[in-house]
Amino acid sequence: MECKMQKIEHLFLVSGESKEEAISKVKHFLKSYELVRYDQFEIKDVLNGIYEGFLKNLEEALQKNQQILEGFIKELIEAGFAKTENFKNLPQGYLSKLFHTIAHFLDGFFGIDSYFYNLVEDSHFLSFSIQEDLKKQPEKYFLILVYGYTLEPLQKFEWLNPQRFLEF
Repeated sequence: MECKMQKIEHLFLVSGESKEEAISKVKHFLKSYELVRYDQFEIKDVLNGIYEGFLKNLEEALQKNQQILEGFIKELIEAGFAKTENFKNLPQGYLSKLFHTIAHFLDGFFGIDSYFYNLVEDSHFLSFSIQEDLKKQPEKYFLILVYGYTLEPLQKFEWLNPQRFLEF
């Protein structure tokens, strides 16, 4: 039986004096990070902050993260958990894992659901200070597109939703 590699895409914001230094930081992070392990990964593209399309790519990545987060929150709301006082009644299982994923996303834990990840600040977003520094020193920032591959089935929480099994 042939085992197919599954691919996950991530875009990292990294600071560095050179392209090589920035790539090295991403490789070190992916090799040493304990919450996400890939059987292999590859650097697909590197954009320096002085590149004309850098800010557009960065904005699109931030929007994608916002869509991911909004999708998770929408699922909780649709399941009847629109108010925070109802969270104490979250059933253990898919919905509690979804809530946990939202918390990790907000507090900066990198996961397979992360599309954009700000490695400078360990965040899925950009602080005002990084935005300002990007304007002053764009040459010190890089966007690095990475494909991570795994042989194990992915356990993205949205794929575990019991409702999704009924759709097939």
